[in-house]
Amino acid sequence: MATGLLEAEARKLNEIYIKHVTTGWPFVILKIAQTLDGKIATRDGDSRWVSSLESRRLAHRLRAQVDAVLVGVNTVLRDDPQLTVRHVKGPNPVKIILDSKLRTPLEAKVLVGGRVILATCQKADSRRVQQYRDRRVEIWELPADAHGEVDLVELLRRVGQGELTSVLIEGGQKIFTSALKAGMVDKLLIFVAPRLLGEGKGSLGDLEIGRMADALPVREVQFRRVGSDLLITGRL
Repeated sequence: MATGLLEAEARKLNEIYIKHVTTGWPFVILKIAQTLDGKIATRDGDSRWVSSLESRRLAHRLRAQVDAVLVGVNTVLRDDPQLTVRHVKGPNPVKIILDSKLRTPLEAKVLVGGRVILATCQKADSRRVQQYRDRRVEIWELPADAHGEVDLVELLRRVGQGELTSVLIEGGQKIFTSALKAGMVDKLLIFVAPRLLGEGKGSLGDLEIGRMADALPVREVQFRRVGSDLLITGRL
């Protein structure tokens, strides 16, 4: 019995390494900061700041512990994030932007400093691609999914092949939804702020679930107070 418990704890401590070595895929963590009524931004797109300073510090600590952080282009356009580690000491992760139509502004903060990967669809505009490469941005041209967007599964496959063992997905709604629908999420972290917005941008889009019995089960759920927020963690 004790051996089983110790083995389970050891697997948790080494879960990132174990998944990558045994499957070739990265360990995927999905982080959402939302209000009590499930909103990540106002109806006008304002999302600064949903969560408390303590939660943001913890989020930066998470960045320092993973190999890469992944966001969609809408998050870049809306928030102009740096995606670096600032509130705590630690290394900056590789920054990956999911941008099917190369809409990331050339002056975006995320393109400055460290390794930056821009994932776009195959046959992207060569002139635009060169402009990013002139700024030392890596361009990954990947297959498109049924909606003409970068295939997230193919992106994560390429990430694993590139020896990036862990990815933290930080936003936004579209990529959260795609990752869950694709079954690619290993660990879920939801920071719930004690605020209400009513109308606003929900944290998730349509998961195409028609029956409550088919809702995605979250297991090993834990709750923790972080500043004024509630952090809910679980596994999928």
